[in-house]
Amino acid sequence: MLPTTRLKNLYESPMPPMALTDYETMSKFLNQGAQRCKVSGRNFDLFLDWVIHALMMSLTADSASRIFLPKTKTGPFAMDELIPLSGIPAAGERRIRLSECNVIAPVWNNSGLEGALESLYDSNFAGLDVEQPFGGAYIEELRLAVIDSPADVDIPNVLRVWSRGSIRLAAYSLKTLGPLLSTDGEKWYVQDEEGEREEPVLEPRMAALYNCGLRRYCGKN
Repeated sequence: MLPTTRLKNLYESPMPPMALTDYETMSKFLNQGAQRCKVSGRNFDLFLDWVIHALMMSLTADSASRIFLPKTKTGPFAMDELIPLSGIPAAGERRIRLSECNVIAPVWNNSGLEGALESLYDSNFAGLDVEQPFGGAYIEELRLAVIDSPADVDIPNVLRVWSRGSIRLAAYSLKTLGPLLSTDGEKWYVQDEEGEREEPVLEPRMAALYNCGLRRYCGKN
């Protein structure tokens, strides 16, 4: 937990990080937008698309900028810390063209990232269709790939920046996730074979993005 004075400085900086996004404030914005659209007859998808885009850009940018954190503040990344999909069956495996999706691949090791950049340069920026499956998940409607293989996050991160190549990931659809996974911004609620379990929301942006996706593509209120 950051000290109160440090949080205050971050909020008042010229460009406050979206990592400090308040779930309730974002929900209020969307609820107000829904009411305006109800009165005006405009399509509420306009609001949802804007928020999805803003959250996606923030999350993908932050996953790359982790490399700049002090090394005592960063480390390998587990997908369930972002969205708890473990225990929820995937719809299969898909080959993902990195030029066509957003990638959350939190780089954290200097030498790993440097090696990936050098390999791309030495290949003359050639595309790479990686055969071994990566740990993580691809959420189809959001076109979002989440990579959590500690030793391999650098490769898809670098390839995505230059729109090169493809990887294989377990694929999920919001339509099938909706009945099994929900969130109120503070907790995730996961339905599995043993009943419902709860997990804390560690990244409010991901909770907001997930709920926006359900509203946009599955008609969830």
